[in-house]
Amino acid sequence: MLTNSATFETPGRLLPALQRYGPAWTCAAAGFLSGFTVSLVGQTPAGELIMLAVFPWVTIRSYFVQGWPTRMQQLGWFQLLLILAAITAAGYVVSDLYRATAFENLIRGWARVGFLIMNLIAVAYLIDGRWQRLHVFVLSLYAGSTVNALINGPLHGEWWQFGFGYTTTVFALYACAGRHAALQIIIAVVLGGVSIFLGARSLGAICIVTAGLFALPHARGVWRPIALAGSLLMVVGLLVSASALVIARQDHAGSNVERQSMVELAAELFIASPLVGQGSWFTAGDGLEKLETKRATIDDSFRNYREEEARKLAIHSQLLVALAEGGLLGGAFFLGLAALVLKTLRNLTRSSVPHRAFAILFVLNGTWNLFMSPFSGVARLEIALLVAACLLVILQRQGELSEDYRE
Repeated sequence: MLTNSATFETPGRLLPALQRYGPAWTCAAAGFLSGFTVSLVGQTPAGELIMLAVFPWVTIRSYFVQGWPTRMQQLGWFQLLLILAAITAAGYVVSDLYRATAFENLIRGWARVGFLIMNLIAVAYLIDGRWQRLHVFVLSLYAGSTVNALINGPLHGEWWQFGFGYTTTVFALYACAGRHAALQIIIAVVLGGVSIFLGARSLGAICIVTAGLFALPHARGVWRPIALAGSLLMVVGLLVSASALVIARQDHAGSNVERQSMVELAAELFIASPLVGQGSWFTAGDGLEKLETKRATIDDSFRNYREEEARKLAIHSQLLVALAEGGLLGGAFFLGLAALVLKTLRNLTRSSVPHRAFAILFVLNGTWNLFMSPFSGVARLEIALLVAACLLVILQRQGELSEDYRE
């Protein structure tokens, strides 16, 4: 009897434990593995394979409960973004059929949008209105990227920008939550200055704006506009100083010119064809030639991309690349995301949420990526996490989440 009782009690204890801790461990595994890539459709973050496994389960549950299974997925903003993502997918299809896009590029473009939609649904299901799960996912994501840099070396040999910078920053702001507001502001400003000095100018600016936005609810009267204006002036001053240093040393001249040429070309191609875009992965073929011509007009020393470099090219703007590739329909999701992000930043300056400095930093980083980073690879998961963070802020503001937390 004792043996039989023990045999049947173990599954009884195991199932509640899996239900309670399984999603958090899944978030941790997906986040950490996203620091590494596998060759699937291009270079795919390994963490997306977990999303690929979660997605069918969410679909099946949604079918049997006749609706979305989690409160986060039932929010109007989530459903609106899914509709806009479907419109984006339709924009890519129309553009590719009209432009007769090469099959290889067409598959890469459609897969990119398909993975984005899958990530949105799977991430929202896993996080399910819990700040802790978002924190675990994000912290694991940055930890995985640092481990990858230690194993394979950082991109372009930039240890702070692509190795330790973001990881150190998010862990520091997460760890100091609940401490005195002045301490959190000082830590954010110091990390911003260190990042700018070490060449990670975007991260530095994000840290300093984080400090300013975090300070707003603690400022009273005239100090509120002073806090915001002060943070923006500090960013401008530090960026000007950093740019002068960079120009003198020429450390980032290549990346600056490449980013500028990509953004300018994407904007010009969208203006030239706003209704029907240029088709998926327009940086291949004629698009590559246009990009090389654009960069050569900015940089006289540029001598075209090597074949290996050309295969990895991705336009440095999620919004502009979607508009350029899929036209207005193709950019629908990112236009909606931009509106949600602006709403969220406004709410974060007025409402308390768990680890608020950490949340502001993550949303600001997502805002930077929206306008100035590629829409490929791990960025797809970061977009889904950004959406989840914005939806958590909405739930918090509506009073649907616990207020037992450290700000």
